[in-house]
Amino acid sequence: MSFLDTLRVAGVAALLALPAAAQDAESLTTADEVRAEISEAMDAIGSYSEQEREQALAEAREALDRLDAEIDRREQALRENWAEMSEAARKTAEARLRDLRQARNRLGERYGALESGASSAWDELKTGFSDAWGAFSEAWSAADEDSSAN
Repeated sequence: MSFLDTLRVAGVAALLALPAAAQDAESLTTADEVRAEISEAMDAIGSYSEQEREQALAEAREALDRLDAEIDRREQALRENWAEMSEAARKTAEARLRDLRQARNRLGERYGALESGASSAWDELKTGFSDAWGAFSEAWSAADEDSSAN
């Protein structure tokens, strides 16, 4: 599966940070698989050489756009399920969405550095982007843990 194909399955990823009450059983069975595929795709950027820079940047931009759409979708699902949620679940879901948004912003900053950085610094810039993806992934994991606890 190509990097772009992997990112196309990101639509299911929105389910990962929702409270358990907002998820259905079918989506839960594929959530781990989708997360693994997205992680592999983001990690693949680190393997691009400087000669493949433009392709890496295009694929990273598409991944960021999909992550933005998924975070927006999670926020919408939270609003739609607000009335059915306990106060504790609301606070937890809001905090996790805030964490995801902050981690996404840091990832975006690293993408900007990757995009505008000098070719001679490509390896260092890729490392920064990969590290920012790692931080986003940790926030995503925390959201998953909270979802399964609710």
